[in-house]
Amino acid sequence: MSRGRGKVRDLVSHSGSNSAMDPPRCSICGTQRQLLRCAKCKAVYYCSPAHQHLHWPDHRTECRLLTRQKLYSSNNNKQQQLQPLQQAVASANLEGSGAGANCSTAQMMTPAHQAQSWPAEVDNLLNLLGQPGIQEKAAAAETEAGQRQQQQHHHGEKSSSYQIGLADASFMGSGSERRYEDLCRNIISDMNQYGLSVVDDFLGMETGLKILNEVRSMYNAGAFQDGQVVTNQTPDAPVVRGDKIRGDKIKWVGGNEPGCSNVWYLTNQIDSVVYRVNTMKDNGILGNYHIRERTRAMVACYPGSGTHYVMHVDNPQKDGRVITAIYYLNINWDARESGGILRIRPTPGTTVADIEPKFDRLIFFWSDIRNPHEVQPAHRTRYAITVWYFDAKEREEALIRAKLENSKTNNLVAQVQSQLDSTTTPPAPIASSSSSLPASMSTGTGALNANVSSNSCATSSEICT
Repeated sequence: MSRGRGKVRDLVSHSGSNSAMDPPRCSICGTQRQLLRCAKCKAVYYCSPAHQHLHWPDHRTECRLLTRQKLYSSNNNKQQQLQPLQQAVASANLEGSGAGANCSTAQMMTPAHQAQSWPAEVDNLLNLLGQPGIQEKAAAAETEAGQRQQQQHHHGEKSSSYQIGLADASFMGSGSERRYEDLCRNIISDMNQYGLSVVDDFLGMETGLKILNEVRSMYNAGAFQDGQVVTNQTPDAPVVRGDKIRGDKIKWVGGNEPGCSNVWYLTNQIDSVVYRVNTMKDNGILGNYHIRERTRAMVACYPGSGTHYVMHVDNPQKDGRVITAIYYLNINWDARESGGILRIRPTPGTTVADIEPKFDRLIFFWSDIRNPHEVQPAHRTRYAITVWYFDAKEREEALIRAKLENSKTNNLVAQVQSQLDSTTTPPAPIASSSSSLPASMSTGTGALNANVSSNSCATSSEICT
């Protein structure tokens, strides 16, 4: 017993370390084989649970002392690691910092003739979106998805849509009503005037860093998948490689998964803002919609090396999405060196919005053909979290169209099968057009008609972009 107590004192004085000349031993019998370490202080060893229990009355006080010392040291190390990040964020936000979130949309707008010329791809995109038949084909993909969503709507992570406005999700807690009101009024004004709104310093440095830490942990754990694409282009059109269209890696998050509590908090705060601007009086264009649902959050990473996303529209086919909300997590982002600008070209093209993906910045814009946009090549790792909000009427109409289209497809399949069963000589194989049952909702045409394939979504019922 005396040998054990002396061992603990020696460990305390040497901060629990063992040199090569003093290998660990059982604190009771002194053996060096099959040792177990104290789970709390991680400084004392035993050859068996029986010896640990025997030594505990003597070890208790020193174990607690060692544990407190290690915890204090660990907290100091974490604070030292966090401090440079805090200073960097504070420095980056110093010029625009104020009392909480603030809108800076007007600063992002540039007359189109002063920016790069309006690309021919945008005109082609808008023209192709008007072709007959494209909308019907895209709607077919929604039938099964809509049925599953209606059945699973209240089943947490199994559902790909979430209701908003069911509870009083107060924005940023109590005591911020005036700031909340001003923020929402600014967003309404921006959406009416520009079709988009930029909010800086949305949640604050501390909360933003917690979200960034969660996203980095998910990415480092290998939880992200390539943002794959499919196209609805004509059979004779050239095949376009997916990485030529989009280069991001993504993960769909409901928020109730382990390690996602801060992402969940973020989406709740965005929900509060969207619900508020949609239900306020004198809310302009936003008053034309009834927004009570959203998608899950799409966490995206552009891993540098020039990864990008070509010009596209999130919802060209009236699938129900009306507002796109994106939150950025990139500390000290300088577009002159790192690129990665989100360029939005609100139709009819008189202005251009060049938006840097800066830390704690939240943006809103209309999801439909009013806002073609692209992510320009990023030369360092670029993180973003996106959610889409549904208009109830448009969403319901999309699901009805999809159900009808799916019914027609099922009838056609049944007729073909009946013909095969009734003939002795099988007819020539009938090619099944993949365009009638696309993997997910369409987001454009040709190279610009790229969207995430179903296997890149968290569930097959996810609406992708």
